[in-house]
Amino acid sequence: MTDNPGVRALIGYDIVEGVSVADYEHWLAEVHYPDLLSNPYLDRLVTNDVIRPIPSTLAGAPSTDEREPFYRVVELHFADRDAYDQYLEWFELNPIDPSRGPEGRTDTRFCVLTESAVADREHPYEPPL
Repeated sequence: MTDNPGVRALIGYDIVEGVSVADYEHWLAEVHYPDLLSNPYLDRLVTNDVIRPIPSTLAGAPSTDEREPFYRVVELHFADRDAYDQYLEWFELNPIDPSRGPEGRTDTRFCVLTESAVADREHPYEPPL
């Protein structure tokens, strides 16, 4: 596919025990996401609420042994690796007050940086070279 979908930071997490979903979602909407989006190198956020684990891949092969569900996977979208590096540098110069951050609210299960590729019926998968 010709358009470059860019770089994504994928973060899987749960809500810390004792924090209500309503309080957590309010904090995300009113505090955390606006703080993150104040960084000019972050293009957008996409949230993916976990419905349930899937015991096999969609093609039928067994999947990971990890079956414990968690709350959400969020995608942070960046234009490219350089934009991600600039995102980190920007926050070094403009740190978020720790009282506004995720500590004590979010239990991070995984965090990975990915390069995305898109395939659909009109655009077959093109491996990176």
